[in-house]
Amino acid sequence: MTRTFVHSFDPASASPVAGPTVDLEVSEIEDAGIREVLQTPGAAYGAWSILDALLTATGPGTPFIFKEPLGQAREVKVALSGLFGRFVARAYLERYLNLSIFAHLGSRSLLLDGRRRIDIVRRSRGDLPDWVACAADLSSLTVAEAKGCHDPGGPDKALARGWAQAQRIDVTAGDRKVTIKRVATATRWGAAINGPAQAYLSVRDPVDEGEPIDPDDKDALFIGLLRHHIANLANPLGHAELAGALRRLAHERSQRELQRDVASARALLHTAPVQDMEGTGATNGLVGGIVTRAGPLTDAAADPADQHVLARLNLRPVFVGIARDLIDAAIEGDAKTIRDRLGEATKPDEFARPDRAGGWVIPLGAGRRIGSR
Repeated sequence: MTRTFVHSFDPASASPVAGPTVDLEVSEIEDAGIREVLQTPGAAYGAWSILDALLTATGPGTPFIFKEPLGQAREVKVALSGLFGRFVARAYLERYLNLSIFAHLGSRSLLLDGRRRIDIVRRSRGDLPDWVACAADLSSLTVAEAKGCHDPGGPDKALARGWAQAQRIDVTAGDRKVTIKRVATATRWGAAINGPAQAYLSVRDPVDEGEPIDPDDKDALFIGLLRHHIANLANPLGHAELAGALRRLAHERSQRELQRDVASARALLHTAPVQDMEGTGATNGLVGGIVTRAGPLTDAAADPADQHVLARLNLRPVFVGIARDLIDAAIEGDAKTIRDRLGEATKPDEFARPDRAGGWVIPLGAGRRIGSR
C-alpha cells in the first residue's frame, strides 16, 4: 500500500522526485525495517511487523499518518520515532537514491580493507551516522544519518542534528580522503489524534569531494562494504561463523592470513544450508533464515508445517536470505563478478521481494514455503 510524505530536498535541483510529495510502499518500509533490525547490533525484535497496524486506514496513496502519536512518555516517543525514522529513511535511500549495500556504524571506526588501509575514521566527537552505503554497481559511496521526530514546527531541527552527525566520519584510502555523498534524512510524523496533521520527509544531500584513489582501492572499498553488509545480515540468521569469516576478510592486514581466511570462509559457505521458495524459480539458492515478530528462528528448524502454524498464529514469518553465489563472490573479492551478479535482472514473483543487493524477503504461509535443497 502506497503512503505519501510532504517532501523537501536540499539541493532542490538534485531532488529525485518532482512535486511536493514523495511516496513509499508500506511493504518497502517494512522490508527495510527487517533488514535494519537484523543488521543493527542488539536484539532483533519484530518492530517492522506492527507498522501497518499503526497507520490510519485511509487507503493507498494517502498520507503516512499514524492513528495517534507513538507513545505518551517522551522516552517512548523518542525511541520509536528514531527506530521508525531509520526504517523510512532506508526505504527512501534504497528506492530514490538507489543505495542497496549498507554497512552499519557503531561507536568505533570501521575497517573495510586492512591490507590497503581503507578505513572509516572518526573526525569529531559525538554519535556517528547510521550507515556507510553504496549502490549495487559499487558506486555512489554515501554516509547517511536518519532522524525521526514529532516536532510541531517540522523536521528542520532534526535534519540539522542529522546533518551534524553525517559530518563526523571520513572514508580514507591510505592517507587520502575519498569522495563521498553525505545524506541526512528527517521524518516528522503526523498523527490523526493529538499530533501534527502532516508527515514530512526532508533530505539533505550534497557531495563532499575527496582525492582520486587507485581503481583497485576503490573496488576494495566497495567489496569491504559488501562483506560487512552480508555479515551483519547473516549473523542473526544463524550463520555467525560465516559472518565472522567475512568480517575477518575485511580486517585482515596480512596476505598470508587473508588466504587462510578465504579458505575458511569458503568451507563455511560450502556447509551452509541452501534454501529456495518452493514452487517458483524466482530465487536461486539462498543462505538465510526465518524471522517472525519475535525475532529470528536460529535454534530450531521450521519445516513447512511449522511455517504454516507460524503464519496461522499471525507471527508474520518471513524468510530473509542472501544469494549464495553473491556471498561466494564477496569471499573471493572479485569486483567484476559482484557487479555482474548484482546487475542481473531479478525475477520477483507476486510475493518474493528482492533488494538489489542479493537479498530476498519472502513472506511465508498461504501456500508459500521455504525448503532446503
